[in-house]
Amino acid sequence: MNWTGVVLAGGRSSRMGRDKASIELGGRTLLQRAINLLAPHADDLLVIGNSVAHADPLARTIPDELPGQGPLGGLVTALKHARHELVVVVACDMPGLTEAFIERIQLEMTHHADAIVPEHDGLIEPLAACYHRHCLVPFERCIAQRALKMSDALEQVRTLLIPIHPGTGEWPVDLFRNINAPGDL
Repeated sequence: MNWTGVVLAGGRSSRMGRDKASIELGGRTLLQRAINLLAPHADDLLVIGNSVAHADPLARTIPDELPGQGPLGGLVTALKHARHELVVVVACDMPGLTEAFIERIQLEMTHHADAIVPEHDGLIEPLAACYHRHCLVPFERCIAQRALKMSDALEQVRTLLIPIHPGTGEWPVDLFRNINAPGDL
């Protein structure tokens, strides 16, 4: 298969009042849901997060080596520890992602792009995307320059934005729903 699947577990959310990865939805934690989503699509699974709170028997748990650097820091940690050059990344707080979506973005990954990022309604979803390890050095440069926005980092690599339209065709309307506050549950 030659893919590393990465769950960015994050940490304690001030708006949620607790660690989002441990929130239960439909009888499973958000972390378990993300790991189970990626497991059929990757033969190497990583969780970037707290090695105790986010431990799971299906994945290696690696602490974020660049805390305080936002999602970009977690992604750099993941790219450093991935066993394969191709990495599919999901944030644990996006429970609407589907296997069909993971298959689609993996299929789009070519030798002509370093990053495959979905785009919808004028927004990009860099935490539900695929990356080649080639992104590591440019992303490390961004962190060194304190350019921590994912959109800025994506400008430094060959990025292919793929249009995905939630609510049409096979895509559920809540495909990119993000859990940030209690009302989002």
